[in-house]
Amino acid sequence: MATRFSAKDKRVFDETLKSARLGAADAQYEVGLMYANGIGVLQDIAQAVHWVSQAAQRGLAAAQYLLATRYESGIGVEQSVHSAKLWFAKAAEQGHSKAQLRLGVLYGKTHTAQAMQFLRSAADAGLAQAQLALANAYLQGDGMEQDPAQAIHWYQAAASQGLPEAQHALGEALLKGVVSPPDTDAALVWYRKAARQDHLAAQVAIETLEQEGQTIGSLRGLRVQRHGQAERRRNEGRWIKAAEQGNSDARYHLGQMYERGLGLDADFDSALYWYGVAAQQGHARAQLALARLSEAAGLPDVFKWYLSAAKAGLPQAQFALGQLYLYTSSGMQDPLESLDLWMQAARQEHPQALAALGHWMLSDTRELGLLALRKAAQLGEPQAQFLLGQQLEQGKTRSQHGDTALEWYEKAAHQGHAGGQCALGVAYLRGKGVAKNFKVALQWLLKAAEQGDARAQWNLGALYAAGADGLTRDLKLAFQWFQRSADQGFVAASSNLGILYALTGLPERAVAEWKKAAMQEDPEAQYNLALAYTKGEGVEKDEIQALSLLGRAAELGVVAAQSRLGLMYVTGEGAALDPIEGHKWLFLAAESGDASARANLERSLALNSPKQTAEGQRRANEWKSRALSRSDKQTRI
Repeated sequence: MATRFSAKDKRVFDETLKSARLGAADAQYEVGLMYANGIGVLQDIAQAVHWVSQAAQRGLAAAQYLLATRYESGIGVEQSVHSAKLWFAKAAEQGHSKAQLRLGVLYGKTHTAQAMQFLRSAADAGLAQAQLALANAYLQGDGMEQDPAQAIHWYQAAASQGLPEAQHALGEALLKGVVSPPDTDAALVWYRKAARQDHLAAQVAIETLEQEGQTIGSLRGLRVQRHGQAERRRNEGRWIKAAEQGNSDARYHLGQMYERGLGLDADFDSALYWYGVAAQQGHARAQLALARLSEAAGLPDVFKWYLSAAKAGLPQAQFALGQLYLYTSSGMQDPLESLDLWMQAARQEHPQALAALGHWMLSDTRELGLLALRKAAQLGEPQAQFLLGQQLEQGKTRSQHGDTALEWYEKAAHQGHAGGQCALGVAYLRGKGVAKNFKVALQWLLKAAEQGDARAQWNLGALYAAGADGLTRDLKLAFQWFQRSADQGFVAASSNLGILYALTGLPERAVAEWKKAAMQEDPEAQYNLALAYTKGEGVEKDEIQALSLLGRAAELGVVAAQSRLGLMYVTGEGAALDPIEGHKWLFLAAESGDASARANLERSLALNSPKQTAEGQRRANEWKSRALSRSDKQTRI
């Protein structure tokens, strides 16, 4: 379904965008939220992350916290716990209590002192969830000395704010007597507060205490049990009378009494009836209970009642409906709907929904993302079409009904999507999935480059530098396109600018460009910079820097760097003598077809012992295994 928004939303977005472009952090944050939710503008997660990042960099704590959650979950950005911690820390430094809580959770048992510091800051700021987490840490002694008194203090702080999990935990602690003799009456006070918020464990605890009153033989237990029975006997007639008069709350409560045998004999059909009439009146909890009983008994309308209760915001219904959408065999499977429902429930801290989402994010998130991407592409969203084309091209998803990467690139390109235009141009340039056509390739690359696509600009620079396929070689145009690409941070363009500067007799400027690219782990730039340090061209000679850069380039697969590094280790020139490392790098370079490495490897084999050769071979195989396991590598044309 296409995103819809009102003219007012569009005006608000346009005005906010103006402020965002002027550098107002609050506006940048709001624009990010609008892009994320499709308010006043088509939904665009990449743009959302961009604007939120801008606001975060300007010091807005809310933006820093939101950006951290994206890095933690990997939604919209590449997942990075390190980046998440950095942004959570920036927000926490400004007193953002939720960020302090998340840092406490992230540091967990591995950095106990830091975790406790962050949890304590958030708890002192009054965040109930942090107070509960801190209480649990003090009670359980997770990586620290137990302190039950502190645990009770923080349970009380969180419970007093109405957090049902804390109320239940405080009841448990009082019942067990963790700091003083067990106090059933005090425990019941907190259990009942939690139970009134539908905390299942608290409700079970109350029922258990009342049922055990006859068997434990304590006057306190008997008082609890008899009080419960007397209260139900007094209220039974009132509930029935109110239910018969049409009160939906009374009908729901009567359903509970029949289902659980509370003051009345348990009767499934009566429970079903009273839940049903309350559900028809729109009582959300009755709808949830009716759906639950109907599902257990195999009755119809399960979806109908879960859906009604879910729309009313009940997290238990949202979770259950999500389960049905995911696992039903009735042809209604919809993983995207399941995810949406579970996220709604998780926002209300529904534990099963949180667990389900965690499982999905650990195992099935990629397939779910691809499903969403394909649906968006089929609905005509150009960014989704481009991304789906990428996934198909890289073999990260299977085609459906014979669709190809080229088809999706074409759809995106014809809608003016710069990434799609660049990808289509590269396909025509290479003849990948289509007959080679340099003229058409150049047209699409120019369209993308003129829209500011850095990769297209880099491709054009490379074409003009080489004078490929009849194109007149033009170093001036090559410089211009490489520079425009490099100005956007495209690393390969900086690397190529360095080569052009070196070719035109400007070694100092070449070194400056290579340094920028090498810092971002561009392997070719690292190799060229290593040669500059070796020869002292554009920079003072520095064998230590040269060796370090050669090692980084070799590790990233630059064959020439592997060959040169191997020779240095074998001969001891420019590096400490190490025949095993020398054999490793020479073998890898020779296997990639480097003739000089092949010749040097033969000499190395003649000098090495069988043990040294075997160890060098083992290291080479280990490197190949690491190289194969690298995922989502940045690729060029």
